[in-house]
Amino acid sequence: MTLANTDSSQFFGMDLAQWPRQWQAAGALLLEWPLLRQLVPQTPIALRHADGHVSHWALARGQALPARGAQAGAPVPAFALPPDRVLERRLTLPPLAPADVAQAVQLEVASASPFGAEQTVFGHSVRRLDQGVLRVDIAITSRQQIEQALQAAGFSPAQPPEVWVVQGAAGAALHPIVLHGFGEGTRERAVRQGLRRRLGLLALALALLAALVVTPTALMRARAQQAQRSFAALQKEAAPQLAQREALMQRLERLKAVGGLLGEQLAMPPVLDMLTRAVPDGAWLTSLRAEGNKLVLNGRADDAAALVQRLAAQPGVHDVRLASPATRDAGAAKETFIIELKLDARRYGPVLGAEGQS
Repeated sequence: MTLANTDSSQFFGMDLAQWPRQWQAAGALLLEWPLLRQLVPQTPIALRHADGHVSHWALARGQALPARGAQAGAPVPAFALPPDRVLERRLTLPPLAPADVAQAVQLEVASASPFGAEQTVFGHSVRRLDQGVLRVDIAITSRQQIEQALQAAGFSPAQPPEVWVVQGAAGAALHPIVLHGFGEGTRERAVRQGLRRRLGLLALALALLAALVVTPTALMRARAQQAQRSFAALQKEAAPQLAQREALMQRLERLKAVGGLLGEQLAMPPVLDMLTRAVPDGAWLTSLRAEGNKLVLNGRADDAAALVQRLAAQPGVHDVRLASPATRDAGAAKETFIIELKLDARRYGPVLGAEGQS
């Protein structure tokens, strides 16, 4: 069985070797944003020309603007190489990452330079045109010509300045071509450090802003969670007392129900005393049934209608009636009756009934 070769530089089909270049391209695009563009620090430049006069500029992102007023920090020395000492080329490229542009420039220099590889010095500047098209200006010269020009201008070989090829009229914005291999490295390192500091401060400010936005919400959430925990603990602590209260309420409801039933029931001693007074001699009761404050009497009497009147005349007695017509059996001297009546619970109830007896 043959195993497929694996490349450690591949990760899920992506070329890890290209990541630094891709990150650099993404960073360059981000720095094109108007807000982030202001983060790139400006470097003061003291540019000495071939005729000896010095002009002052502020350089940022490949563009030099005339310096106005006092500049922060000591200016970086630069020398403007006369245009007649360079070979100029121009490329028009589609939108590319800076590393890809640099590769295209190297290929153009390799094919166009009349000097040997060790003597060839070059640089380029990039300007973005409409629709993202890039105009790349290239300057090519020899190291010997630069060293001669710097010596004539009075610069020390131990501390060479930056070497520029200036394009554009004096007093206007310049897009200098900075030739590689001289004093530009110090400035570029300082710019990178300054940009990192500013990006760090921006990230810190954004983090603080996010904290200001998130903190009140987080505090409210934490307080809500604490309130929920406190409420749950209080419920747990109060559960026995709540259970006791519920049991007491249930008992109270039962007592109320029992009290209601007792209030509707009759106290029999005062009831029997009332019946003894109301029922005449010669009449009797065969049964007596109490239904709340209602009394049902079964019995015999000479005149059931007269008995109804006697009962209705008793204190606390009302709604006296014959539940059915009184009957008299053949040959019987008495009428059989069923009488219903209602008693006033305040007089014949279980509590006040005793007062009715007295």
